[in-house]
Amino acid sequence: MNGRMAKAARRALRERNEQLLAAIRDAEPVFQEAHGRAWESWTKGPAMLFVPILCDDYSPELKEMVVVRRQAAFTGACPCGAVGRITEAGSYDMPHESGCPAAAGVFQALHQAGRWRPDMAGGVNVQG
Repeated sequence: MNGRMAKAARRALRERNEQLLAAIRDAEPVFQEAHGRAWESWTKGPAMLFVPILCDDYSPELKEMVVVRRQAAFTGACPCGAVGRITEAGSYDMPHESGCPAAAGVFQALHQAGRWRPDMAGGVNVQG
């Protein structure tokens, strides 16, 4: 592939990703199903979102973590500055800043509360 073709391919990929992000941002979330007491799956345009379930018996700190994570997933932006993006592999992702309540620590806290195990991730990115 020559330089012009590669540049055109990158531009086409960027445009496709921007169209996907616009469709995700503009869509209303639609509940699909609960996965035990750990996850809910929702669709938002062409994206499938997996978010932790918010339970009344969580500690205030854990509730905050889950609420921030859910709001970030549904709005496409997080107070830490993270925004939804399409990865090179075509997946929707939102890498949170270190120290953000919605970062990977939410999964460790859920695990400690006995509400989540790593095998419950089902391919969901729990690293950020």
